[in-house]
Amino acid sequence: MFFLSIVLLAIITACVPYLVRYIPTFYPGTKLHPANSWLPVLAAILIVGSTYLPNIHISNQTSTFQQHFVGGGMYSAALYLYAKQLFGWRLQWFLDLIVLFAWVSAFGVANKMVEFALLKLHLASIDTNDAYWDLLANTLGGFFGYGVLYKFSRVKKAKRT
Repeated sequence: MFFLSIVLLAIITACVPYLVRYIPTFYPGTKLHPANSWLPVLAAILIVGSTYLPNIHISNQTSTFQQHFVGGGMYSAALYLYAKQLFGWRLQWFLDLIVLFAWVSAFGVANKMVEFALLKLHLASIDTNDAYWDLLANTLGGFFGYGVLYKFSRVKKAKRT
């Protein structure tokens, strides 16, 4: 069940570049800018790939630190960079990092809410004692992923003639 939900999320994430075309239909005043469509595809690969990472044993309290670092934090960072490009957000570096933190935190909390729902509906057996470690891993992975991807995700501006 867990792996199927990850695969479903990855498919939806990879389809984001096709889905965002319809945003102006529902919100006519929205202007979309050129964005690297490989960022959501990379995010989809990261979230699926994170399930295959071995446990790095950072603590006896967590066994999924690396999954949350890559599949939570770096996944969120790739989607944040895509959203920045798509909507043309231009932020000062400090405000950019604050928004990135809020973005990654929102994804991390949403993940914890889904885990809680699956647990209470008896659809999965999830150890929730490592929630703090998971949120830390999401945050560190988000900042690391942003730092690495920022340079490679710049959209080249078309030359005007």
